[in-house]
Parts: sequence; C-alpha cells; structure tokens
Amino acid sequence: MLGNVFAAGVPPLFSLLIEEFHCTSDEASRLPIYALLMLGVANLWALPAVEYVGKRHTILISMVVFLASSIWAATAQSYTSLLGSRFLGGFSAGVIEALGPFIVSECFPEEQLASAMVVYVGFLAAGSSVGPILAGAIASGLNSWRWFFGILSIAIGVNLISCFLMLPDTTHIIDDFWEESLDHIIDHSSQENLNTDSNKKTSNQAEFSIDSDGQDQSLRSLWIERSFSLCIDSSRPKENLFKLFVRPFPLLLAPEVLVTSLIFGLNIGWTAVTAIVVANIYEMPPMQWAPWQLGLINFGPLIGLLIGLPLGGAAADLLSKRAMKKANGEHDPRSRLPALVLGALISPAGCVVIGFSLQKQLHWIATAVGWGMLTFGLTSSANVLLTYCVDCERSRAGEIGVLVNVVKNALAFGVSFTSMDWYLEAGGEAQYGTMAGIMWATYLLVIPLYFFSSEARKFSARLL
Repeated sequence: MLGNVFAAGVPPLFSLLIEEFHCTSDEASRLPIYALLMLGVANLWALPAVEYVGKRHTILISMVVFLASSIWAATAQSYTSLLGSRFLGGFSAGVIEALGPFIVSECFPEEQLASAMVVYVGFLAAGSSVGPILAGAIASGLNSWRWFFGILSIAIGVNLISCFLMLPDTTHIIDDFWEESLDHIIDHSSQENLNTDSNKKTSNQAEFSIDSDGQDQSLRSLWIERSFSLCIDSSRPKENLFKLFVRPFPLLLAPEVLVTSLIFGLNIGWTAVTAIVVANIYEMPPMQWAPWQLGLINFGPLIGLLIGLPLGGAAADLLSKRAMKKANGEHDPRSRLPALVLGALISPAGCVVIGFSLQKQLHWIATAVGWGMLTFGLTSSANVLLTYCVDCERSRAGEIGVLVNVVKNALAFGVSFTSMDWYLEAGGEAQYGTMAGIMWATYLLVIPLYFFSSEARKFSARLL
C-alpha cells in the first residue's frame, strides 16, 4: 500500500510544487505517472531477486531503498532531484508489490484464496486513495509538500521494523510445519499403543499437552529460522538470470492471464487518469480547490474499494465452496467468476458518471460517486480474475503476479501520460465515454473464458 501512497499522493501537492520549483502543470503531472511506471517495471526483477536472495531478504532490502528514496524526496531541492527520487522509490516499492500473489498462494488454502487475495488487492489499491487524502491534509495543515514524504518515511520505517520482526520467509512454511506436526502425531500414536487401559485417560491428556508444546515449539523454531537467519539456501543451482527475467512473458499467451492483465490494467489506468484530471480541473479557475479539498474527494474511490471487498473476497469463495459441494468435492477455478458480474456493470458506468459530471460541472459529489463506482471494480471484479488465474496455476503464482503488475502499471502509465491533453481536446463526456466502452468490451472477454475455461487451461498447459 505504501508504494501506491508514494506514487499517487502527489496530485494534491501540484500547486505547492509548481510554486516552489517553477515547473509547469504538465511537468508536475509526470511525477505520479513516472513512479507508477517504475512500480510496474520493477516487478520484472522480483523473481530473479527471490531466486538469488529469497523473498524475505528481497522485501527487507527493497524497503530500505524505499525508505531512502522517500527521505530523498522530502529533502529534494529541485524538480529534477524530486523526479529522480520518484524513479528510485517506485522501483524499490514495485519489487515488493510483485510478491503479494506469490506469498498469498503459499500461505492460504484454496477455499480462502479469494478472501486473502482481496486483502492484498484492496490494500494495493487503497494506497491510491489514502495517499492523496494524507497529502492534501498535510499540505493544507503545514503548508508544505515536504512533510508528506517525511511522514511517509516514518510509516515506511515502522513497516520495515514490523517486517523484520514478523515476516518470516514463507516458502513451504505450511508444508514444513505440518510435516513436523505429522512426526509428532506418529510418535504419540506409537506411545499410545504402549499404554495400558487403566491409565489411558491420563496418557491421552499428557499426549495432548506434549503435542501442543511440540507444535508451539515447531512454530517458534520456524519463525526464528526463517526470520533471523542470514544464510541463503545454496544447496541447489540457481536458474539463469536472463531466463528468470523473461519467464513470465509467455504467460501473456494464456487467455486467463491476458484477460486478467487487461481488466486489471484498465481499472488501475482509468483510476490514475481520473486522479490527474480531477486534480488539474479542480485546482484551476473557477474551482480553485485547496489541497485538503483535493485530498478529501479521494474518499469516494476509497469507499468504492471497501464496498467491493466482500464481493470479490468472501462472496467469490462462497461460490467456489457451493460449486465444490455440487461437484462432489471436485474444484473448478471458474466457479468464482460469476462474482465479478456486478463490478463489470458498475465500474464502467462510473466512468460515464465522472465524464458527465466534469463536462457539465456538476457538484463534486457526482464526481466522487462515479470515481467510487470505478474503483469498486478493482476489488469486486479484478481481484476475482486474479484469484482465478492463481487458482489455475498455483505453481506459477509469482510469475502471474509479476506479469499482471507489469501490464497494469504499463497501461496506467500509457493512458495517464496524455490524460489532460485527451480531456482538453475531447471533453469529459467523450473521453470517459470511450473509457467506459473499452472497459465494457474487455469485460465481455470473460464470457468465453467462463464457458471455455477447461479448454483455455488445456491450451495454456500445452503452450507453456
């Protein structure tokens, strides 16, 4: 989340940055979109870093660099220096972002997969709303854009300490725990056979105590081993660095990954476009909003994200469980896909509301509601598709996470780069109407993906 706070929190600061660095509004608009681009590009380095350093060390090292870049941003003395900090900060945060689906797929069973994944997606997307809210409040209260990065640096530092203490390496951690637990069960079962009938009750109570202590000791030893060891596993040969770098790209040929990447990218892209357009339009006459007002309008998309959480998480898992019962325990990953229908209808409609509101200069509440409708699709729809992808290819969850993040951020960068020019040339209704049409057309691709899910998965397996 903090990576997206860093990337998306700048728009309410535009007026202060323009005043201090004497840059143009176009140059100020590039500060969030370049950070967004680096968030995506950095994902390509996640798998090589995990292979050679491990997930825990990759996260900790990246967070140290992220902290340094945030401090750099807070002390930047020129526009060029601030822009450089945006590149480094986006890159370091992006490496961490890619590991979310990887860790979730390792730590949670199939029946909880969507609920766990929606937390990852929700926090990831919430940063895009929380960042501007904090930036607007800080800039208005302290009349300084630097304190936004200063307070963010404190948050990153606290998170770094928390990760150091409470983030063990997750690789096979569940399998290792249950393997040790099974050894305890076997040992205690053998001991039970030696007990006489007269002391069976006492023995069983002792066994329960020993077993509980054994499991506690197992968890404690795993936590210490995977949290504070500086040794990196070198027992197996490492894969070629170039192969690790390019390995995710063939997954784009898999229909489920391609559709997920496009829909995720459009949701993030249109959200980024809206953040830039709204900040520029509401800062200019006749609106001339203060930074705190630009920040508060981001409560609209934040509420949309929160409303979508149960639909993209618990509801999707519930559909999966019911389908499994009807199929006598046989799991079908596509059983979650119907949960995205509501988001597929509401999210593009939000674009129409935003465009109409901006074009007709309606009350800001209309823009906030439309923005909330748009972001509703991130947690209620895009998350369902990401869960579906990971569920289809659990062994390649890391590569799927990398590819989806690269595509979504590249798309977001591309559409954001000319967002204001597009708005000024076409107008709000034409721009956002086109955005809605593209999103609805992309959602239609889910229909053949649902009805031909097994064929698509077989095609992907043969292809990859």
